[in-house]
Amino acid sequence: MHTVRIDLDQKLLAAAAEIMGTSNSNATVNEALRRIVVHERQLHHLEKLAAGVLCALPAPEVAAVDG
Repeated sequence: MHTVRIDLDQKLLAAAAEIMGTSNSNATVNEALRRIVVHERQLHHLEKLAAGVLCALPAPEVAAVDG
């Protein structure tokens, strides 16, 4: 592992640790990084899936309305 020194917002770090149930700063930062990577990968896959599904759907029928 590579060591990096960074300044963290302590209130934000504490809030993140409480949400994620982590016990120290290192675990909190690593879990936050893991979650953002998972989230972005899921979003990317959903976008690809939606694009494929939407392209495969037939065009909706439009009913003419006499006015």
